[in-house]
Amino acid sequence: MSRVWRLLLDGAGSGPWNMGVDEALLAAAARGGPPTLRFYAWRGSWLSLGYAQTLSTARGAACARAGVGIVRRVTGGRAVLHGGDLTYAVAAPAGLLPRGLQASYGLVSDALCEALRSLGVAAVRASAVSSPSWGAPRFDCFAEAAAEEICVAGRKLVGSAQRRSGGAVLQHGSIRVRPDPCVAARAAGQVSGAATSLRELGVSTSDAALREVCAACLGAALGASFESGHLAEGERRQAREAARQRDPGFSPHGAESPRESQGDLSATDR
Repeated sequence: MSRVWRLLLDGAGSGPWNMGVDEALLAAAARGGPPTLRFYAWRGSWLSLGYAQTLSTARGAACARAGVGIVRRVTGGRAVLHGGDLTYAVAAPAGLLPRGLQASYGLVSDALCEALRSLGVAAVRASAVSSPSWGAPRFDCFAEAAAEEICVAGRKLVGSAQRRSGGAVLQHGSIRVRPDPCVAARAAGQVSGAATSLRELGVSTSDAALREVCAACLGAALGASFESGHLAEGERRQAREAARQRDPGFSPHGAESPRESQGDLSATDR
């Protein structure tokens, strides 16, 4: 029998709000809250930094001039430029995922690869290809693929990061749907030619269809069925507080992502 997970289908939110929600979902899972699969987008261009990653004064100034917001993730890894991507988040008690970082990464990557292949994308895990060396600093997450991340013809398409805390796991990742604006990409230090996107690969599926096929494949891999849900009031309060810690001027008005009305998705609805 499949286990029921909560499904959150969010629209475009600000960087502090999006990262605040993911942090709140990890904390809720550690308290025994429902396992959750979340999909969301970004309002404008945002550069998310790994929790221990440094940002130079020059890079910060370039982003400010280009209108690129900067936000820090609770997960590690390198910088990701958001805005043209679909982001997923899996937050659950550790016992619902394979034991260990590599095994849980592998399960999610395999599921996302299957979803992308069903759309005609020749996606493979980075462990199955030789990742190119772009001769670039390791600031940009999409400059090269780490083990278990997803590439097409040697170019990175999906980048992910994970954190474990209090017996729970948060894994979230960026699925590149459209190329980022050139001005934002330059400001954020993206390595030209290192990454690709679904649009560049000739895939024009809607974001809603991409969410649906990813949810179906993740549900099959996790042994889960999904029911549409929403943040509990305590989770929403924690997300707002986490957003304010990232941006003291954060206001929920216009910053939180609206929910998408997509109905329930089941692992068998494929």
